[in-house]
Amino acid sequence: MVIAAIDAGTTGVRCMIVGEKGETLGISKTNWDYITPTSLEIAKEFDPARFWKLVCSVTKQAIKKSGVQPTDIGAVATTSQRHGIVLLDSKGNELHGGPNIDARGALTQYLIDETLGATYHEITGCWPPMMFAPSRLSWFEEEVPETYEKIAHLLPICDWIKFKLSGVYTTDTSSASATGFLDVRTNSWSEKVTSALEIDMSILPPIREAGMVVGEVSSKAVKECGLPKGLPIVQAGADTHCALLASESKIGEITIIAGSTTPVIIILDHHLTVPNQRIWTGTHLKKGQWTLESNATLTGAILEWAVSLLCERSENPIECMQMTFERLDELVKGIPPGSDETLVALGPNVMDCQQMTEVKKAKMVFPQPALPQVTPLNSASMIHAVLENVAFAVRGNFDQLREYYQSVGVKTVGGMTKSETWPQLLANVLKQPINVPTQTEGSLLGAAICAATGAGIYSSLDEASKAMVRWRPTYRPDARAESYDRYYSKWCGLQSDGD
Repeated sequence: MVIAAIDAGTTGVRCMIVGEKGETLGISKTNWDYITPTSLEIAKEFDPARFWKLVCSVTKQAIKKSGVQPTDIGAVATTSQRHGIVLLDSKGNELHGGPNIDARGALTQYLIDETLGATYHEITGCWPPMMFAPSRLSWFEEEVPETYEKIAHLLPICDWIKFKLSGVYTTDTSSASATGFLDVRTNSWSEKVTSALEIDMSILPPIREAGMVVGEVSSKAVKECGLPKGLPIVQAGADTHCALLASESKIGEITIIAGSTTPVIIILDHHLTVPNQRIWTGTHLKKGQWTLESNATLTGAILEWAVSLLCERSENPIECMQMTFERLDELVKGIPPGSDETLVALGPNVMDCQQMTEVKKAKMVFPQPALPQVTPLNSASMIHAVLENVAFAVRGNFDQLREYYQSVGVKTVGGMTKSETWPQLLANVLKQPINVPTQTEGSLLGAAICAATGAGIYSSLDEASKAMVRWRPTYRPDARAESYDRYYSKWCGLQSDGD
């Protein structure tokens, strides 16, 4: 038996067909982008009809590449970016699609401040309010009341895809906690939040356990997406939490999910909300587990930007970028700690939810290029400095988590782990052994683990993770590790320097 997993990320959508042991049989992906309303530059939205076509396209392509028959698929599960939502009317028609980068809630988050204040963070673990669904709904109530009055359902994007496949409205605790409506202390929808904003709680979907069959593929979805009619649809969760499954992350372990952004997450067996509102508390998709998160924000996206900048004047910029990433380990091999005294403060930082709306200027320092006694800056040193910049930000967030809970191990997963350089650099900067799964598509594999559990291949998420996750040899700190304390201190100083 094989299973299918669909992941609707920030930059695109992917589908992967997976074998019972976690092996990739076929994968397809495509990028997507967002619409900026002419009247509101801080807002982002998407056309649900177009996104649904792309979801169906990659699903058909993944099945085709896998070589399996659709009838061989035992179940499907979906995951997606956190904080993204789709609003629907009572007939299931989409009224609005909003990604995680939609900032319209900035105009109405004052309502949370006035009615709940710091209590909002205590209840939901979420801050600042502008990023989450309650403030966005308040914006619709104030600015587009005719749309607001029609809202009958609010779904995280992964659960909207599941609805399109089956007609079923459900979510799990991890996606629910990312909406800003869940009381993470009780893992139920917060009546205090909905009442404060006079929002009808009935628009929020029932919460189901990850790994549970919640529906089946409808006749309409068969024609659109190529999945077989009646295929079981299994509840999964948010992309970060699926990546935790794909890392076999356990209570007390810190997992660094190194993708376009880099959440640094520790799993707890109890609820803990940090009172200073610097970091997030969430609910894991496993029952009885919570997550404490200190997010380094844009990381892989910054590396991609740096490479694109260096490639922009080449004859074929796209090919140049592809070759650079494919040869990344070779390009930066031999560059010493500190990247020949090149240091950047470029995007990633240590999480402080109170200051997430403040965008600091990027900074870069390097030796005077004309001096004969120094190694002049070149593109390889610059790329290595950007990687170190990400690792330093991870260390700051790692240390911040350990102020509240001492970790028992460290793992990393995600697109940046395609490079051997990244996990070794991380081991040296953190001075910790780092364990890395062989599968870099963490969120997809995590959704597949949920699907395999729902299909009855495995009896639990833990059993499925153990069977489907494979590991590289552990990365350990080497002789370069001691050098990094000095450069980390310099990076912290560069971050704190005035603009």
